[in-house]
Amino acid sequence: MKKIAITVVMLLVLPKLSAQGISFEHSTFKEVLAKAKTEKKLVFMDCFTTWCGPCKMMARDIFPQQNVGDYMNANFVSIKMDMEKGEGVELTKTYSVSAYPTLLFMDADGKVVHRATGAEKAEDFIEQAKIAFDPSKQLNNLERQYQWGKRDLPFVAQYIKALYTAYNLESVEKVGREVISTMKPEQYTTEDGFTVIAHAGIEYKSKIYNYMIKNKKAFIDKSYIGKENYNNLIETAISNYLVEVATTKTLPELDNAIAETAKDFVSPQQSEYKTYYYGQYYLAQKQYIKWFEFNKKQADEAFAKNQKEALDSYIDTAYSVAVNPDLNNAGLEERAIAMIENTKDSYPEALSVNYCLASLYLKTRNKAKGLENINTYIKKISDKGEDTDVGILDLKSKIESL
Repeated sequence: MKKIAITVVMLLVLPKLSAQGISFEHSTFKEVLAKAKTEKKLVFMDCFTTWCGPCKMMARDIFPQQNVGDYMNANFVSIKMDMEKGEGVELTKTYSVSAYPTLLFMDADGKVVHRATGAEKAEDFIEQAKIAFDPSKQLNNLERQYQWGKRDLPFVAQYIKALYTAYNLESVEKVGREVISTMKPEQYTTEDGFTVIAHAGIEYKSKIYNYMIKNKKAFIDKSYIGKENYNNLIETAISNYLVEVATTKTLPELDNAIAETAKDFVSPQQSEYKTYYYGQYYLAQKQYIKWFEFNKKQADEAFAKNQKEALDSYIDTAYSVAVNPDLNNAGLEERAIAMIENTKDSYPEALSVNYCLASLYLKTRNKAKGLENINTYIKKISDKGEDTDVGILDLKSKIESL
């Protein structure tokens, strides 16, 4: 009797469980299109990779939610597609997928009507899905209107946000340049105007940059802009300019540029940024040993103040030695290994230490030390309850093949 009672309870529970979350098809893309045509629905394709953290977050936290499943299952035939395996490889090319997760909403013929790159909340995801049914918000339709000459700021702000959501950054910059050049100064501080400016970015010492510097208060006093958004825009413009100087000019010219930009804005991480710009100079000049020693010196000074935080600086430099093809013949591998081995005990729990060392030992063909570190890394992430993704297994396989 007890067993019968348990069975009845399970039968009552199972329908509720099956109704939760998105019901993904376990079939081919062609079969999904055919089913969507039969059921008169659109298609949703979650384009993911096994190594993508945000993909895992959406699969874990958003797709299983009841409200998400209710909306998606009623309106879409859904499929998850690993874009690095099977038919996903070809679909990556067909739909120009370059960021993950990419969310594709398409008709039953496979024509994309809307696309986005991830969502942090269930409500945001559902809102993106709803756009697939609203031609006035669909990216393809917005693009057509822009090509036909529509240029009012509310429309352009909507269009540029849609481009950004789709991770079409090249078009964001192109549209931004075209529109900003026609804007009047009084439009810069409007909500729609600043939306265009913030997404497209600005250039150091450009007309709009100079206006923002002279009228800082007018920007930060706006509730939809504020100090943080203002600072981010100015800081990015300065950083892009300094990287250009670092990679094309001399060190004295770089020092002068840093001093000049500091008149407009000084970042809380100014010393770290200066280190980065100097590093870019040495790399551009192919002075690889100077690059390494300069970065190590800065990390040594930081290490004397805070060992745990400075470890990241060591690892950034060492990992570049392991994976940057420009450094393949620089002879820096042993220096990088010694640097990390000598400092790794400052924060034994750090995951990146062992992954960095495994990558370096692979490059120096030290199979034993490489396996020791990749296995330690795998154990650490397992202890944290995280999955071993394909990138980690690929690194281990390469080491095992030495």
